[in-house]
Amino acid sequence: MKDKEFILDEIRRTAVDGRPLGVDQFCSQTGFKMHELVGRHWAKWSDAQTEAGFEPLTFGTKVGDKYLLEHIAALTAKLGKIPSRPQMQLERRVNPNFPNDRVIQRRWNRTELIGKLIEFCQSEPNFADILPILASASRNNEKPKTEAEPEASENGYVYLIRAQGAHKIGCTRAPYRRAAEIANQSADGAELLHLISTDDPEGIEKYWHGRFETKRIEGRFKRSGEWFALTSDDVKAFKRRKFM
Repeated sequence: MKDKEFILDEIRRTAVDGRPLGVDQFCSQTGFKMHELVGRHWAKWSDAQTEAGFEPLTFGTKVGDKYLLEHIAALTAKLGKIPSRPQMQLERRVNPNFPNDRVIQRRWNRTELIGKLIEFCQSEPNFADILPILASASRNNEKPKTEAEPEASENGYVYLIRAQGAHKIGCTRAPYRRAAEIANQSADGAELLHLISTDDPEGIEKYWHGRFETKRIEGRFKRSGEWFALTSDDVKAFKRRKFM
């Protein structure tokens, strides 16, 4: 049985911006099982949050603008574009700290969100590099829409994932789901390092496989031929490309 004080310390450690995680997010991040928490040490998860020194989170608790904008800005930097609602939903599946897309949608429409992001990033030096992306999105958002046009980033991706001491390069149209699958297969989880958006995912995947051919790893869990022993310079070279 897990020690109660240890669990309380974990609630404090995993809190984000002074806010404790919900029980599902807490279990996902720490590996605890629900039955080890609720019904054993506390009747309700809010009781555990209170004992850890927090105001318990309840339905309808308002999330601060800064918390929302910081996470959206980080995802924008990763994708090279303002994320769509499906992309936010996928991000939340692999990053439990990412806010619920419904909260974001209720707070701002797209025009308002772009304006808030620009204002936020102008005051946050760590996100200054995505200001050109936001400015372009703002200009495009002001143009009248004549017909629905699919975004290039929704065509497909070539991904770079680090897991089990190696790097996997593959292609998919559902990158976050794929990252979650690989994480579930690895005892130490997995980290999605970068995505390249492309309308030819199979071709671009083949290009990178060929480029790193001499570093390919075979055997054990790496039998797919998509695993490589990459250096930090190799990773940097891959991450320089957001679109191909």
